[in-house]
Amino acid sequence: MAQRTLYRVAGESLLVETEDAWASAAIDALFAGWYLTPDDAPGGPSVPGIVMSSAIGPAPIPGGLDGFQIAGGGTCYTDGQASYIDIEGSVVSMGKPGNGAIEVRMDGPVPFETPALTRVVTYALSAALRRRRRFELHSAAAVDPGTGKGVLIVGPSGSGKSTLSVHLASAGWPFLTDDVLLLSKESADVAAWPLRRCFAVISATSDTEKRMFLPHEVFEASFQDRCVPATLLFPTLTGADRSEVSPLAAGDAMARLIRMSPWCCYDRTTAPDHLAVLSALAKQATSYAVRAGRDLLDRDAAVNLIAACARES
Repeated sequence: MAQRTLYRVAGESLLVETEDAWASAAIDALFAGWYLTPDDAPGGPSVPGIVMSSAIGPAPIPGGLDGFQIAGGGTCYTDGQASYIDIEGSVVSMGKPGNGAIEVRMDGPVPFETPALTRVVTYALSAALRRRRRFELHSAAAVDPGTGKGVLIVGPSGSGKSTLSVHLASAGWPFLTDDVLLLSKESADVAAWPLRRCFAVISATSDTEKRMFLPHEVFEASFQDRCVPATLLFPTLTGADRSEVSPLAAGDAMARLIRMSPWCCYDRTTAPDHLAVLSALAKQATSYAVRAGRDLLDRDAAVNLIAACARES
């Protein structure tokens, strides 16, 4: 049975249509981990942003298209306009002529905890939001309690985003997320919204396994559903005793933002707007490269370093 649900995310409305009961349950399970809330307000979009099914089999991918591997697993095939992402036999289609929706065709129902399902729905959601000028960035975010301005900690997995986010939130800094943001241009500023609800930190018993927890249940600091970034930090773990910080020009910051936002190059339909938002963010904020040493494992040292950068912004 088809189901249509309107969600609110990052100040935007997104209509999702599921064509069978399994697809509806899968969307409910995965969206619960992100800041997407059902929206009953009248006047929302009538055209779905995502259409998902597990009952009719994967969409065929036209032959003769260029293909490339994408981060996280999977292959993207494209003719420069339409794109098809194949993840273990399930296909996400975007940009097809005459169809504004992102189509998700699963290769049959799979367990909800299957990593491939998370990747499929994540790619579909990201693509649908790009078409609503909400652009994903791998970044943590908190708010400087002294100025009320946003601080973004931008980097790949393993760069220290979650550790620094936990330090800031435990020290009373209002938090947004430790991993994934959505960016959009609002009037003169670029604003940021959180996407993932849970924080993920390395377990005390493992060097690689991450433990998920809800920050709202752990920290006394307040949750912020939006901020205007004034400071960008790009951390790199060095293993040295002491950390080093150096300012970055806007062009250098832009190059690093692009590396953390690969779809600004892959998705040609939305690339101009995506790049424009990243460029505006690089100009709006003061940026720093942080060569993070072992001293930042100490909360006070980490908070003092980040606060010093924020005060210079």
